[in-house]
Amino acid sequence: MHTKESGCGFFLYIVLFFGMAFCLCGCGKNNSADAVSAKAQAAAERERQLTAGTVTISGNCLGSYGTVTDCAFEEDGQTIALTLTLPAIPRSDNAMVYLFAFEPYETCEGSPDFDREPVACAEKAKICEFRWTYEESQLFQQFVPTLLYEGIYVPLAPGVYINNPEAIAVNMDSYPQAESKKGLLLDPQMIDTPLLTDLNVQHAIYNIPLSLITGETTNALFPTISYVYKGNTYRFDGAVIASYDYLFSYLTDNDIVTTAIILNDWDEEYPELIHPLSRNKNADAYYYAFNTAEEEGCIHLEAIASFLAQRYCGGDHGLVSSWVIANEINQHQTWNYMQTDDIVFYAGEFEKALHIFYAAAKRNYAEAKVYFSVDHDWNRPDNDNHRYFNGKALVEAINYAALQKGNYDWGLAIHPYPDPLTRVNYWTEEYDKSMDAPLLTLMNLRTTTDFLKQEAYLDRNGNVRSITVTELGFTSASGEKLQAAAFAYCYYIIDANPYIEAFMMNRQTDAPEEIRQGLAFGIYEADHTDKYILDIFKYIDTDRAAEYTDFMLNIIGADSIEEALSWAQ
Repeated sequence: MHTKESGCGFFLYIVLFFGMAFCLCGCGKNNSADAVSAKAQAAAERERQLTAGTVTISGNCLGSYGTVTDCAFEEDGQTIALTLTLPAIPRSDNAMVYLFAFEPYETCEGSPDFDREPVACAEKAKICEFRWTYEESQLFQQFVPTLLYEGIYVPLAPGVYINNPEAIAVNMDSYPQAESKKGLLLDPQMIDTPLLTDLNVQHAIYNIPLSLITGETTNALFPTISYVYKGNTYRFDGAVIASYDYLFSYLTDNDIVTTAIILNDWDEEYPELIHPLSRNKNADAYYYAFNTAEEEGCIHLEAIASFLAQRYCGGDHGLVSSWVIANEINQHQTWNYMQTDDIVFYAGEFEKALHIFYAAAKRNYAEAKVYFSVDHDWNRPDNDNHRYFNGKALVEAINYAALQKGNYDWGLAIHPYPDPLTRVNYWTEEYDKSMDAPLLTLMNLRTTTDFLKQEAYLDRNGNVRSITVTELGFTSASGEKLQAAAFAYCYYIIDANPYIEAFMMNRQTDAPEEIRQGLAFGIYEADHTDKYILDIFKYIDTDRAAEYTDFMLNIIGADSIEEALSWAQ
């Protein structure tokens, strides 16, 4: 436990010392000496009063006594200002409040390790203002105000992040404006071919599994990329990165708004990237929780986030406008594996990873959007958290964890599939449309939008957070016309919802592993043969939409689009 007072705590004593020295030297007239003495006495009395405080709070209770109301860059982009408010002045060993920086993997609650120098200090007051010069290493850190109490530093409030990293972004351009909400999970074999360009896609989404990009290349034409971060050198596969460079540049050049999904798959070469509670390789798990609990893994994750955000912030390698961090994280046994049923702990560990990618993205592209995703298991009453967490409960827990460190503008990506996934005629069943609905589908999207409209979930500007459908598809196994009708109805529902920004259809081409499960989601078959849905997808956001979608009304049993949309209200 670090108990020594920092040098910045002595300025009152220095004032007193020099005031006394001035007097002893006999310099100046007697009235000048008297004035200096009076000032020194006043300073000493002020320090005594501030040290004594107006209330006595035990060390154990100080941790939540104060509130940090802001921690942000000032206009110069070099100074950070943090404001701490206190109900009253608490007693401590001296007149100062000290501000310490902690890494994401470090514990800031209870009795944290204060064996470090404070980044700033200030005199105790009901409103304490701290200012210091920013260092790049502080981007992901949390800042904890403390008192020196009975010889040890004691936190006064939870640690908070810098809440406006966009203030120093490399790219300050506006977010790209798409002509519609129509998006697609891409087939890379169709890039730069009419099979993609003819579809008039406005939004594209693509996966980035970490095992693909980390490590050295075996392709001599694309040498390994070395990236130095916090004194460590991290290596990225030059050939794989070159393929992403081409993809994201192509999409940017064609005015397609691009979203990337960061996936932490199993990697024998870099086990430190996987959370300690996720390191037993699970046959049922596709992806694993990020390691934000240990120094090595957390710093490596920061390096990856920084590398990707820098590379794809709109320069020579294209612009990734939005990032989705992990996949369907409420499914913690399959899509973001961790051995726990403690939703508060799980949310806290994930939120640290979410913030790392958020801060990196906003530091490089001011308008970047950063999401986490949940599936359709919204609030099932029979769920015991063993196989999965309810999406609603997890959003609550992540929001709580984020608010403890200062609100920031994370977004929510939803996957409102029918239940089961093979079902296509989702409109034939009634759904609970309250915020407590057990299942989230297209017919009750207000379940999520109404939930996020609550004051406790609004972003920093008091607005409803960004919501997007990053995955949703319908199988053609029961008929291509039925698939096309389901897509068309789906698109109209999402397009009519003002809170949903985009809809990424799953997927451009049938995936063999999904076909075996009866899930032929593609616009094209596996051999790139067209399906009936092709023209519906192509024209649905144009003035020829009705020409291609009128057949849908007969299939869903509605007389008009307006009537059909009313069913989903």
